[in-house]
Amino acid sequence: MNPLTFSARRITGGAVLLGLLGAALAALALVDVSPGHSVPPQAGSPSGPGGLSPAGTAGLAASSPAGLRLLREAAAAGVTTSYQGVQIVAWWGPHGASTSIVQVWHERDRSILAQVTDMGSVQSTAAPEAAAGEQDPDGILGLSQQLLGLMRRNYQVVYAGRGSAVNRQAQIVDLRRPGGSLAARYWLDTATKLPLRRETFDSRARMISEDAFINLRIGGSGLRGMPVPDVRPWSARLDPAQIARLRAHGWPVPRLLPGNLMLVAAHQTAAAAGPVIDLDYSDGLSLVSIFLQRGQLPGALPGWEEARFRGGAVYSTDPDWRSLAWSAHGFVYTVIAEAPAATIDQVVDALPHDSGPGFWGRIGRGIRRLGSWANPFR
Repeated sequence: MNPLTFSARRITGGAVLLGLLGAALAALALVDVSPGHSVPPQAGSPSGPGGLSPAGTAGLAASSPAGLRLLREAAAAGVTTSYQGVQIVAWWGPHGASTSIVQVWHERDRSILAQVTDMGSVQSTAAPEAAAGEQDPDGILGLSQQLLGLMRRNYQVVYAGRGSAVNRQAQIVDLRRPGGSLAARYWLDTATKLPLRRETFDSRARMISEDAFINLRIGGSGLRGMPVPDVRPWSARLDPAQIARLRAHGWPVPRLLPGNLMLVAAHQTAAAAGPVIDLDYSDGLSLVSIFLQRGQLPGALPGWEEARFRGGAVYSTDPDWRSLAWSAHGFVYTVIAEAPAATIDQVVDALPHDSGPGFWGRIGRGIRRLGSWANPFR
């Protein structure tokens, strides 16, 4: 069974997770990045793996009113403002870097149309059409009303002053972890409040990603010549009752993952080998998608790098191991992450492995120690 046939669906928060799949992508077309669907937490639900519990509201108590107001306005502007632009999306870490160029078109109150170029090759996929009144939970540059609610639970939101981006005056808002370290910085257009640029940082203050418009036209005039999207419904959302039935039939669907990553959306699609379940987790800033399918990976995956431990194997197509696939207990797992390396380590380690507990803690962090940190974009 091949993990590549379904995992190319997501473009998350403007940072192009499609780029992580490299040569694994087969379909090259325009993308309609349509609104996703929230899965509300179930009342009385137990904690997630390892006894984790959802975060409290400490971040909200320490946030500045000005910062929260600006982020609320920015999330709304991403829905109500028409624009056309080009974004650069860069990730780097101990083992490598990736850069993508994204052309985006957004018509007021509609979903985002995006065309992705990863180091010279166009990569894209189709997402489901939007239902009336729904909003893309990922938003523009990782900012939406849904994600803002999680940000308030997990981070301090602080107004950081004025600046500029893409030749426009901007207001700067920081997200800080409970310990005070900088997690992310947003540049919001002073006139419209549209997010113009976002940087994210790990817990050691090293920048790990940068998403920024390098060209932007605001207003409906920029939509002239917008291509017609190639829309093919990818999946159907799952409601809480459907998720509960999956769990009852043995599907591993945790409510919470390490790093206070909560289940925010779940979808299902049909494939030749059986149903594919897409689980999306976020703490408001980091985003992790887990694709599940019953079966077993083949003995080798051409184009994927392999790490082995006690007979088990984990595969990746990404130089910094943010796209991963493995088999365990009758399921194929494909993880695509827009998160710090430490968070990815914790998430993968918490998921099942045939090799027993602590698998990724020994494999992943051991591999990372071989690399050196370099930021080629600064």
